[in-house]
Amino acid sequence: MHYLREKLKFIGALGTVFLSGCGSFVPTVSISNLSEDQRHKIRQVEIFNSTQIQNKEFKVLTIVEGNSCQNKLYDPPATRANAIEQLKFHSLEHGGDGITNIQCSGREGTSLRTNCWELISCTAEVIKFKSK
Repeated sequence: MHYLREKLKFIGALGTVFLSGCGSFVPTVSISNLSEDQRHKIRQVEIFNSTQIQNKEFKVLTIVEGNSCQNKLYDPPATRANAIEQLKFHSLEHGGDGITNIQCSGREGTSLRTNCWELISCTAEVIKFKSK
């Protein structure tokens, strides 16, 4: 009987930890916590389509991932716009002039793998134009 009681306590504690609102398991940046100047710089990052860059010399610096995750039930829903805002933030981190070749997943539902009620993930290439 004592063993069963201890086992139930352990399962209850484990469940409490699991449901207590741990953060998501995917990388996200809380854009709203950045300064107004930083948010303005993010809004200024350009998105280029293939036609806009076809005759320009540029280098792909890296590929970045942006995630929009509704971690808690009361968080706003995941959006493509928020995931792209995350991409723009990462472009600034890498010193890029903009992003191109954006690809976004469909809306994913609840997952223990990500700890999100909803998730939209996007990837993009961070590009830097060559100086003349």
